[in-house]
Amino acid sequence: MLVRRKLGITMASVAALILSAGLSTAVGAAGGELQRITPPVDANQPPQDRLVFAVIGDYGGCGADRTCAEEYQVADMVHSWNPAAILTTGDNTYQQGLPEEVVKAQAPYKADIDAGKVFPIMGNHDYGNGCSPESVQPSLDYFKVPASFVAGFGNGLLDFVNPDANCHTATGSAKPPIYDAYRNTLTNSSAAWKVVGGHQPVYSSGKAGNNLDRAWLMTPGVDLILAGHDHHAEHIETADGYHIAISGNGGAGLTPLFGVAPGSKFRDATHFGAMRLTVTPDSLKAEYLSLPGTVDYWFLLKKDAQGRAYLAERSDWVDPDPGPGGNPIPNKYTVSFDVAAEKADGLTCKNYEDGPFVTAEVDGRRALELQKNPFGGANQLYLFVDDAAISGGPYQVKATISYRSPVTGSFALQYDSQQSGSAYQRSTAVTIGADQVNQWQTATVDIPDIRFTNRQNGGADLRLNAVANLPLAISAVRIDVVPPTPPVTRVAMDFSGESDGLTWIPYESGPAHEIVVNGRRALQVDKNTFNSGNNLYLAVDDRYLTGGPYDATATIEYRSPVTGSFVLQYDSAATGSAYQSTARVNITAAMVDTWQTVTLDLPRAMFRNRQNGNADMRIVGANNLPLIIGSMSVQLADSQEQLLKAAQDAVAAAEADPSAETIAAAETAIAKVTDATQVTALNQRLAVVKLLVQARDLLDRIAAIELTNADQLDSAVTDLAAATAIVAQIPADRRGDLPEQVGTAKRRVADVLARFFAKPVEGKPDPIKRPWLDLVVSDTYDRFGETDLHDRVMSIVRSHATGWQVTVAIDEFLAAR
Repeated sequence: MLVRRKLGITMASVAALILSAGLSTAVGAAGGELQRITPPVDANQPPQDRLVFAVIGDYGGCGADRTCAEEYQVADMVHSWNPAAILTTGDNTYQQGLPEEVVKAQAPYKADIDAGKVFPIMGNHDYGNGCSPESVQPSLDYFKVPASFVAGFGNGLLDFVNPDANCHTATGSAKPPIYDAYRNTLTNSSAAWKVVGGHQPVYSSGKAGNNLDRAWLMTPGVDLILAGHDHHAEHIETADGYHIAISGNGGAGLTPLFGVAPGSKFRDATHFGAMRLTVTPDSLKAEYLSLPGTVDYWFLLKKDAQGRAYLAERSDWVDPDPGPGGNPIPNKYTVSFDVAAEKADGLTCKNYEDGPFVTAEVDGRRALELQKNPFGGANQLYLFVDDAAISGGPYQVKATISYRSPVTGSFALQYDSQQSGSAYQRSTAVTIGADQVNQWQTATVDIPDIRFTNRQNGGADLRLNAVANLPLAISAVRIDVVPPTPPVTRVAMDFSGESDGLTWIPYESGPAHEIVVNGRRALQVDKNTFNSGNNLYLAVDDRYLTGGPYDATATIEYRSPVTGSFVLQYDSAATGSAYQSTARVNITAAMVDTWQTVTLDLPRAMFRNRQNGNADMRIVGANNLPLIIGSMSVQLADSQEQLLKAAQDAVAAAEADPSAETIAAAETAIAKVTDATQVTALNQRLAVVKLLVQARDLLDRIAAIELTNADQLDSAVTDLAAATAIVAQIPADRRGDLPEQVGTAKRRVADVLARFFAKPVEGKPDPIKRPWLDLVVSDTYDRFGETDLHDRVMSIVRSHATGWQVTVAIDEFLAAR
């Protein structure tokens, strides 16, 4: 056959090479390279002048009895080109790569496979959605190829390099184990063109999106990267000059486009089709053809002086949808469901083929029990956010999950990430330890950049992924959107000066005009001809403040020539009303014709131009109140992040300068923090500061006492005992010089006590007070140790204590040490 002769390949030679090397061997024996499954280049012969290749991907729908007609139609189109070889981009078979599925899925290409013309890479479905060698073996057996390989065509014209990227991902900066062999293969290849196949695209505008853990495929020497996974066609030129050709529309259904990947030159998600590569020693032309054979787009690569491929030409293409996306301000800031309470508010879950669950009673609570994923890997729960509540993005959110597991393990949320571009970006994992097994737990997961675009399987927005088929039970999930940090926290208008982000808007039901009152410029609210409420519409400049919700206050300076009342109406996230009223402001007779100031609370206020005339809020004067406004400001309360930072700073300041004032400031700051865990931690730190202050106050008081009489001595001994006990509670690394100060105070008081006991007395002396005796014992021990301790103490207190009292005091002192 002419094609085989040009390729220099026969079925016998391919089979012999594969069998001699072993089907599952990833790396060939020579030089640590990928296994070459075609004959080597004949150095005595030049490369062929021209070869045509077909590229198909995500085509094996016949294996799952879906879109089989389209798979056959694409195969007919490909066969009409009479390609030298057919390269695939993976997911050659649906759903799990089972032997019977492989046979059905490959039926349109059976003759090509038997002729040794099909060179497949394996996708996640070929692997049964895992990475088990056993699961992919039916496909390897049928195609008679190893999982990773390099195949050469045209005697050095083109090398097709397949490093089995589906099951080799990078972790941070660490490359996968196969990387060295992959790099060596590229470095040592003498082919004019080196084309790499990796099922998951590094970048994609499609449903699954970017897969940055495969960025290691972009290695010097690569001329073109073929990919699939997303069921559409796309050409991307990366910032580093690599070209990615996605051909995932080969027959097994189509998936929609989402956010445009950087460098995307062409994309189509509405037609089934394939790619045609026409390769010469000097150029590589890639054409995207859709059924029945229309060329929708093409690009041409050539080599520069350094041998690197560059985009020489491409056809014109106009993006029919240049700006897909959603509203960056949600209509609701919290969505949730609670299975136990039988409530759902903007968040639901649905069974899906790789995310089954049942509703059951678990430890006295109604919950969703995740069932074993029939495709392997992880148990999953798909979550759907009502588009009317939240859509588009990106948003920063907190997801709170109530869960229970009978075994240890972990789970995470997978979401559509703005930053990575992946539709299945993994969040920080929640770990279930042995002490948490068979107990209901609650965890909060921070997600910094989620998009709600219905991009996951079944149109889901995100999914819970419990690794190793963790049999998790879920009773409730809540998603809270965290408002973005605004560029300013205060807007104001003052008719005596310039506006600072807040202005009034003339509107038919809110007329007003500027006046001068006692030499001061102000705004007179005029009569509303439509009803009995005089309105003043107010707008916040979107460059200053937008979205929300924010806790805020509004301060209004006003006056009125008559008694009456008014309210401020604002857009409330708490109630959903665009005209939520504040507390009413009453103007009494004593307040008439005088300037007044009032501050009104605006909890959960939104700024999204929702009122008449695109205003954000309005002042409403009852009974056509002729209100006059002198100035107004809106002040945002600090966010919880800011409040926590302020509390942390206040506690740190108290630790650096312990005093009653810094403690009071820290307590005030901590009182504004709502996170119970953080509050506990801050209070624990502040408790140490309080002990430091208490100890130093006691020591200062002892130092200030003259100690000239028994009452003063009694007070000093009591304070010294209290200070000693307090210092013992302070962590050793925080005590500073307090132990030395306690020692100095003890010696001073003990010396005064010794002199006190040595004074002659008339008549019978008063019996010694036990705290005094304890102090003498402790001080004597500190100075001389245990030797002769009884005699030394008796020499000090002989006229005031008996030997038995001293013995008891010493025994208790030594026992307590």
